[in-house]
Amino acid sequence: MTVPSFGRIAYPCHKETTEGARMSEIGFTITPSRELNADELASLRRHYLTYARAERDEVRDLHADLDAIYDGIDALVRTGGLARTITTLNQCGKVVVFSTDSSTLSLREFQQAMLAVDKPITLVAESAPDAGTVADLCSDDVLIVVTTSNGFARRQREAIEQSKAFKIIVTASKDPDLHAIFDEVLTIGEGSEEGSSLHRVYATFGVTYFFDRLFSQYARAYDREG
Repeated sequence: MTVPSFGRIAYPCHKETTEGARMSEIGFTITPSRELNADELASLRRHYLTYARAERDEVRDLHADLDAIYDGIDALVRTGGLARTITTLNQCGKVVVFSTDSSTLSLREFQQAMLAVDKPITLVAESAPDAGTVADLCSDDVLIVVTTSNGFARRQREAIEQSKAFKIIVTASKDPDLHAIFDEVLTIGEGSEEGSSLHRVYATFGVTYFFDRLFSQYARAYDREG
């Protein structure tokens, strides 16, 4: 079956963009037509090679790490940790998910799945021209910030704090001062600080699995066909 490409859902307060941002956890866009500078290449190498080296040098095991991540997310669901988020999503106006470009790649599946249950989601990437519009959200809107290391939220803290929306952060590392600006903190694990061996694993697999579980719980609660 061919999965339809819905692209970005446009709202009046968001400028539509056709720029095809590629993967980046550190806030710059990667496109086939642009050569990376030395700093960008070094950042990219740190992001993608840290875990590979940890497998070799620290005897990390991806299967075991994924099992631990998935078990932690399942426990969050099982103990009702998503209940408030699911209710809020159902009752709110717009929903904007704000993230780095790499996480946006994983989040497109969530965006499409939520359309199936009549809940449009807008994805806003850090490098997108409309990234600043998160500060213009209304009090009945929801802003979900996805940052397993907290680094992205620190960079965008001013815009996040200015937003009047109900603010949710999805994270896998500690930062009490940063987390205090959010209305809800969804912790999907720990040890995902920038530069850590688990950072890319959480940012890729943890984010994908968490939003799959969030969709499933939302659909079970609010799908019109039950």
